[in-house]
Amino acid sequence: MARSSLVPLLYRYPPTCLAPERLYLYLHYLVECKDVPGDIVEIGCNLGGTAAVARNMTRRLGINKRYLCYDTFDGFIEQQFTNDVGLGTPTRNRHMFSGNSQKLVAKILRRHKADDVALIQGDITTIPDSKLPESCSVVLLDIDLAEPTYHALKRFWPRLAPGGVILVDDCPESTDWKARIGYSRFCQEAGLAEQYRHGMGVLVGAASH
Repeated sequence: MARSSLVPLLYRYPPTCLAPERLYLYLHYLVECKDVPGDIVEIGCNLGGTAAVARNMTRRLGINKRYLCYDTFDGFIEQQFTNDVGLGTPTRNRHMFSGNSQKLVAKILRRHKADDVALIQGDITTIPDSKLPESCSVVLLDIDLAEPTYHALKRFWPRLAPGGVILVDDCPESTDWKARIGYSRFCQEAGLAEQYRHGMGVLVGAASH
C-alpha cells in the first residue's frame, strides 16, 4: 500500500523534523514579523509538518501572508551531497528525505488544513527567478548542506524585507550537516555578523542590503 494512502494513520500529527527549540524560534519570528511585508518561505520542507503547524498558527493570529515551500521532494542533489561528504558529512545520510514526493506533502497539508501552502518543486540553487517571491518577511532555510545553503542565502537575502528574518537550521558547532559552513561563508562575503540562536543561524533584514 502506498504511503500516501496511509496519511490519516501515519501523519495524524504534523510530522515536523525541527528540534523543539528551533520550532519555537521559527514560530516566534513569525509572530514578531507579523507586520513586516512579504511572503513566508520554507526552503527544505520535508513532509510539510512545520509548514502545517506554522500556517495554522498564522491563520489563527490573522497573519494573512502567502506561505511558500521549496523542496526537491526527492532528497538531496547528488553533487551537492558529495561535496559535503568531502567536508565530513557521513555517507549514510545520502538517502535521507528521498522517500518523499510533492503529492504526499500536499496530502499531509490537506490533512492538517494547510492546503493553501504553495509547494514549488526544484533545486533552490537553479530554480528560475520567476518562481521566487519578490519580498519575504520570514525565511526558514533547512537544506542541511553547505553549497545550497550559501546559494539560497545569496538569492533570498536581497528579497528580505527590512525587519524580516532568515533562519538557517542545522548550525550548531558540531553536527553531521554543514549548513553552518554555507551560512558562515555568506556572512563573511556580505560583511554580516554571524548570529546563532538554538543552533540556528540568524539574519535580520536592515533598511537596505
